[in-house]
Amino acid sequence: MTNLETLADERQRIKTDERKLLGALSEVRSKLDATRTELQESRKTRDELNETVRALKKTRDNLRDKAKRNITYLKTLQKTAPKLLQSVTAEHELQQLEWQVQSAPLGKEEEKRLMIKIRALEIQVTAAKKILKLRDEVGKANQEADELHAKIQELAEESQKHHEEIVILSERFEALKIKQEDVRKSLNQLRGEYKDADEQYQVVRKSIDLADKMSQRQKEETHKQNLKEAAKKKLSQGAKLSLHELSALYEEEE
Repeated sequence: MTNLETLADERQRIKTDERKLLGALSEVRSKLDATRTELQESRKTRDELNETVRALKKTRDNLRDKAKRNITYLKTLQKTAPKLLQSVTAEHELQQLEWQVQSAPLGKEEEKRLMIKIRALEIQVTAAKKILKLRDEVGKANQEADELHAKIQELAEESQKHHEEIVILSERFEALKIKQEDVRKSLNQLRGEYKDADEQYQVVRKSIDLADKMSQRQKEETHKQNLKEAAKKKLSQGAKLSLHELSALYEEEE
């Protein structure tokens, strides 16, 4: 194998390796783009979940604060308000007195006494109803707060899973970036090798082409010289010359 053939094979090998590296680079870029998209989506989902968790925590805390305030108010009312059984009796008595005032003729003093008693009973019944309502509100607020707390924990766990996924994706992304840079360096190095090999190939090829031209020129000169000698010999012998032989003789005279 000639030196030119060796250099040609080397150029071809480098070109083959370059195509492989370009394919590897394209594959890495594709994986980088896919990982980047996946990473962005995971971050967006995690951030949205965290925002939802913050909003739910605020609502939960407001509900618990409301429940605490109602409990404090409830304790205050319970100190002065009648117990449940007493409130039921007071409401029954209130209904009877209201019916008595509306249905039976009463004296002025008696009516006044009953109205005072009715007012006192109304205060007791209203306080008892307010206590029941507050208890119901406290129960509902605590229940809703507990439900929100459970939802918050569920979303927080989901957010944590996305965060762990983001960590993995980030590591993969950085590894792919390093791999991409390594492939680029190898590609640049290979292209430098190709440049050197191509320069050597061109030098050798030009040298061979020049040698071939010189050899061809020498052959032509030798052929012309032989043709001239043959023409002279034939001319001296009185033989007929061909057009090529005549042309060769004319060139010598010129």
